Order: sequence, then structure tokens, then C-alpha cells
Amino acid sequence: MDLTFEEFRDSLASRSRRAKVLKRDGRHFFVLISQQFSKEELDNLCDTATAIRRLDRHVDGREYLRALLRGARIMNLFAQPSTRTAESFVAAADKLGAHSRLVSDIRTSSFSKGESVEDSVRTLSSFFDGIVARHPDDDFGIRAAWALSKTQRTIPVISAGSGKSQHVTQSLLDFYTLRYSLAAKGGVDGKTVMIVGDIARNRAGRSLAYLLTKFDSPTIHFVSPRAHAPDDQLLEYIRGHDIEVHVHHAIKPLLESHGESIDAMYMTRLQQEWDKGNVAGQPSTEQKLGTADDFILHHDYRKFIRPDCVLMHPLPRVNELPDEWEEHPGFVVWRQVRNGMWIRAAVFATVFGADEEIRDRGKRLGLM
Repeated sequence: MDLTFEEFRDSLASRSRRAKVLKRDGRHFFVLISQQFSKEELDNLCDTATAIRRLDRHVDGREYLRALLRGARIMNLFAQPSTRTAESFVAAADKLGAHSRLVSDIRTSSFSKGESVEDSVRTLSSFFDGIVARHPDDDFGIRAAWALSKTQRTIPVISAGSGKSQHVTQSLLDFYTLRYSLAAKGGVDGKTVMIVGDIARNRAGRSLAYLLTKFDSPTIHFVSPRAHAPDDQLLEYIRGHDIEVHVHHAIKPLLESHGESIDAMYMTRLQQEWDKGNVAGQPSTEQKLGTADDFILHHDYRKFIRPDCVLMHPLPRVNELPDEWEEHPGFVVWRQVRNGMWIRAAVFATVFGADEEIRDRGKRLGLM
């Protein structure tokens, strides 16, 4: 693929061009942004995740799954602190029989010696069959995919979080959780979703908003501090898909006026690791963590919402979602966590071309 990095990156913003750089043989090969998936592809990913989850309940199913990627080697390169996401990817690869290697301290790698992204990923591609990357640089995953796309040994690159920009697999597991939670009410189409927190810097909340544009007539309410409100580019993208979107600067007034109409609430923490003076992607050890009162979902706000309102959080949480909310019937945070393993296994199955076989087997066995 003879593209400059800038041309490769710019292709991701174009519906007509992004498939050419992100897909191989009609399937997603590089997983970098939420916008790359169509509604049909999202449904296929969810169905693949469900088939894996149900096959894994039985001995024969587990043996079948673990033969699919046997011998494949996955490098998990995490240049930002992460336990939950990293272990989720390791567990997901294990479900399909792949072997994982985790590097969580890049001070032990050649990055600390000034090696370029291009040279590093080309070296890793000699030993591994896929790379999962988490990095404070918005463009790290894109640059890695671009570098590998020009080589004779192109391997999949999956973003596990890129700077303040996107966290595509988090949005996929969030959608999988929403889809399941709203299934009895007709799915995600036409639903009202409230996304709370540091929208300007929270890649999980931003990625979910991008995914919601794939559905018919949802309404999005962002609630954020003024200093960390959604940027114009995100708002224009959402409105460009004929989706109603509103920006608020406190939770309580919104719930008082519209609480009964809200189908799902997505809480996130204040992204203080990006504050001036901190190492990129890492909070200060002297910093007091937590968010202001206007962005805390106080337990007494339950009176404003329906019992079936879905309550989600990508974790970690600090003070914005008190423990008492676990009593709420729509609290699905712990299901979200486990869904991360299933949807990431589905992503691996997709990029390695095993997803259709998994879905077919699930249907034959009556598991779908």
C-alpha cells in the first residue's frame, strides 16, 4: 500500500476510503476507530461474542474454540497503565487458543532508546501474528498499522486505547452490553443515552458516541465540565448523522427535566491523568482524585429515572458512581467488565477470519 502516513490517517475519516486501508479480504484487519464498523458488522461481532460465550460453557465447545487460533502469538504492548484492559485481551486470546505476551513497561523496550514506531512494530511482526497497542499518543495505533501495511508481513493491529482520541474495543463491549440490556425494548434504535464525564479527554465516552451514530434516531445527552465539553468536531460528526445531541454542565437539572426519558446512563471519571504537569496518560501521585459534585450520580437521583434505565461505567471509577447504585435494577457494570473478554475474543476471531465459522457452529448447536 503506497500511502504516506498522512494519507493513511486521512483515509480513516472517509467512509469510502477507510475500508480500503482497514480491511483485508473483506474483513476488518486493523481495528482502530469506532466509525469503521457498520451496523451489520456490529451485529455480527455481537453474535460472534455470544456464540463464543455459549460455546465456552461446554467442554466440547471450549476445546473447539481453543483450536481456532492455536499457534498464533499476540503481542500486547501497553505503554499506559492498565490491568483490566490488558488482562481482558490476554483472556480473550486464551479463549481461542492464542498465546499472549504482555509488555506493560516500555522502559524495558527499544522505545526508551529512541526507536521509531515503524521499526519497533516491524521488528515485533517478525515474532508475532498480531499486535494490541495502548499508548498515550492519539496516532500510535494508526502509525503502527500504516507501517505494517507497507511490509510483506502485514499483521493485524488492534487499538486498546489511543491517547484522548478513541478506545474502540471499549466502545464495542459497551455496545454489546447495551444491545443485550435493551433487547427487550427494541434494541439501541431510538433510545436516549446520557454520557457523563470528561468528554473532551475520555476516549471511551467519545468512542461510544461515534458508535451510536450507526443507529436510527438515538438521542445523546453529554454532561461534562465546561472545560472538558465535547469538541465541535465530535458534535458536528454526530449531528451530521441526523442525531439529536445536547450538551449539559450538571447532572441534576437534566435528570429533573428528562430523567424518565433516559434509557441508559454512561458514567465516566474525570481524566486527571491528562492535567498539565502530569506524565501523559498517568495521574500525579500527589493529585486528589475525583470529580465535582455536579458530575456525581448521587444515589438519591434514582427518583428521577426509570428502574429499567441501564447504568454503565467503563471503570475505573472514583467518586462519580457511588457503590449504592449497585442496588439499581439496571446496573450492569460487572456484566460490562466480563463482556470485554467476549467481545475482544470476537475481535480476534474477526481479524483472523474465524468469526463466520464460530457463528455457524453456534447456530447449528442452537446456541444463538
